[in-house]
Parts: sequence; C-alpha cells; structure tokens
Amino acid sequence: MFAAVATSLAALGHVNGGGHPPDPAILIVLAVLVAAGVSGLADRRLSGLQITAMLAASQVCFHLLFEVTAHQSGSVDVARMVSFHLFAAAASAWMMTVGESALFRLFAALHRLIVRLNPSSPVQLGPSWTALLADRRAPRFHQAQAACVSRRGPPAGLSITGHSAG
Repeated sequence: MFAAVATSLAALGHVNGGGHPPDPAILIVLAVLVAAGVSGLADRRLSGLQITAMLAASQVCFHLLFEVTAHQSGSVDVARMVSFHLFAAAASAWMMTVGESALFRLFAALHRLIVRLNPSSPVQLGPSWTALLADRRAPRFHQAQAACVSRRGPPAGLSITGHSAG
C-alpha cells in the first residue's frame, strides 16, 4: 500500500509540477522496488515523523528517476516541481499515518475481542451425527465367532524345538 501511494502521488506531483508523465512500466518497477525496500519496516509501528521522512526521501528518489528516464527534455519550474513533490510527500504521509493508526486500532480491538472470548479454555463440541448399524446381524455374528474360540495361542500339541542345522 505504501509503495502504491508513494509512487502514484510522486507521478502526480511530478506531472503537476511541470514534468513529463512517467512511463507506466517505470512506475510499476519503482513501486515494486519501494515495496521491497519498506517491507522490512512492516513489522513495527512507525511514527508520523518516520513515515514523513521516508516519503520525502522517496519523493527525491522518484524525481531523480523520473528525470533520468525522461524521453523528452524541457524547462521545468524548479520551485513548482519541489512544491508538488513536497505536497505529494505530505499527502501520502498523512494518508499512511491515518491508515496505519486505523489498522493498529482495528488489530487492538480484534485482540481484545479474542481475549474476551478466552480461546485458551477447551471447547467441548458434541458429535454432529450418530452412526447407525444397518445390519443388525453383526453383533450375533461376533458372539458366535467368540464362542468357537476356547483359548488363545498355538495348538496344545505343537512344540517348538530348537534343532540346529549344522
């Protein structure tokens, strides 16, 4: 999300500042590079100042890359370009800070709900169905089979002798 917002606002600020529209392929590559670069920061909450600093630095990088990859040359009002890139950085920082804050509040609310439900206590569920025997003769068959067997083990007359083949 960070990469998409930063890249799109950078392109918008660059064009509104008098620059050329960046090639869409360049925008996609930049968004992927920014996403890869900031993915390591996603495991912790960042302050608004940290987000703003990262976005301002990314705007400088975006501007330089847009200028390097420009297919046309022309005169650009530097003050206007800087002001639009600063606006893009400020707008995306505000969006990211508000969005991150809302996301962390949502996670905190979900955590409180889960703790309140106390999932650590075991949940007892009864069976949702009961099996019925279709063949009612099966128990009698087992009784008859059990009556035939008088004892367990080898037959009484069988003895195992230890002859060595030698």
